[in-house]
Amino acid sequence: MSKLFFAIVALFQLLCRVTGLSYAELNILVYCALVPLSWLLVVVWRRPGYWPLLMAQLLVLLGLLLRHFHLGPLSQRFYDYNIAVLEKLGQATGLGYVGVSLLMGVLVPGFSVVLLVAVPRRALVGMYLLLMGALLTYFWMGQTVAPFPGGARSAVRLTSLVP
Repeated sequence: MSKLFFAIVALFQLLCRVTGLSYAELNILVYCALVPLSWLLVVVWRRPGYWPLLMAQLLVLLGLLLRHFHLGPLSQRFYDYNIAVLEKLGQATGLGYVGVSLLMGVLVPGFSVVLLVAVPRRALVGMYLLLMGALLTYFWMGQTVAPFPGGARSAVRLTSLVP
């Protein structure tokens, strides 16, 4: 399990060097923009009439990329907040930080895409909205375990986890 985690970390670090993004910015881009965009791509693939929604999200993403997505301290605080939430979830579930990170960052997004492919077409938009609601709820409810921004304790930096 930790080999997969550190392979993903190494890939993200490589992408950071290639793109010039910080690790925090890349995480935000992947998990707050690209994962939900992948859900919308499945919806549009299965229900082509929803392409205007896809175009709207693509335009927002393009706008962020054109600004080179450097959010500075805000992105780092948001990243730290998410690390703190994952640490608390890891402690509460017994999975640890690495286990919860793989669950939330790999298994849940992957399962979500499979679910959107498998759900009946009539339930597709509802399932997409449910997934978006779950993502927003994760960020909102995480505030109860790790206040954002800046709580009393700063979250562990990922670089301290790399062997």
